[in-house]
Amino acid sequence: MKIIDSLEILLNLFDYKTIPDENGNEFVVYKNSRVDFIENIEDKTAFEAVENHVHILNNVKKNEFERLFPVAENLVKALLNNLKSRFPEKSFCVFATIELHESFIIRFHQKWDNETPYYDPAAFDPSKTKVVMFFS
Repeated sequence: MKIIDSLEILLNLFDYKTIPDENGNEFVVYKNSRVDFIENIEDKTAFEAVENHVHILNNVKKNEFERLFPVAENLVKALLNNLKSRFPEKSFCVFATIELHESFIIRFHQKWDNETPYYDPAAFDPSKTKVVMFFS
């Protein structure tokens, strides 16, 4: 991947749009999402978390695994702060997962009433997957 491609991925993390559903709920998704209206969504958390996931890096090597953790932590904080400044009336969960020999992924979703967060960081084996989670 070229440097410019990586920079564009990072830049797009901070560009959003909102889309409604038939019940008047307002979802926050990345601006480049192809979805413009939602019907029959039972799990709002899962919808947003899946729609709002971005691969930052693929094929995480052993020498990158530990080094990526502070990068992920800072990126998650920056994304959460940006979401809160753009949508102060909403609460969010922002996650990053770093999986050895797989991907570094960042995703977010709103905190929806009566729904649990998309990930439970304690459910992952820390020798293979690092998880960073912050919420507002």
